[in-house]
Amino acid sequence: MAGFSRIYCIGGEGGFQGADGINPMALQIWVGDADRQWLEAHAFDPGISSLGQVRAVIPAAPDDPDMLLDALIMFYPQHFQGCPSLPSVREQLKGKTRVDFNLGENVPAEWEKLREEARPLMADMAIFEAQLVRIET
Repeated sequence: MAGFSRIYCIGGEGGFQGADGINPMALQIWVGDADRQWLEAHAFDPGISSLGQVRAVIPAAPDDPDMLLDALIMFYPQHFQGCPSLPSVREQLKGKTRVDFNLGENVPAEWEKLREEARPLMADMAIFEAQLVRIET
């Protein structure tokens, strides 16, 4: 059975972020589980758009340590504009709707370099995680 099991909530940048540190919310990243794990995003900020036309990211392995960073770069590249490798990666992902790190499909050649450039910028983000558990009534 496939379904979403986890959600990451990413707070908006700049300005006031409310008492909880996340309002206004900029983006949610949903983690789905089936025969393989995948991540999708829902942006609340109209200025946020993914690299290429990517709608799904499949991590190298379930709960891979870099899966959230990969998804943030893919779905919220505006936060990582200062990364020198981003323009080349953006060009390589034009028209792509899925990046599969597990099978190595549509992974730009400079991705490892971009990942390292982006890692310090991720540390400045307001990120919250929640497990999704069905409520039985």
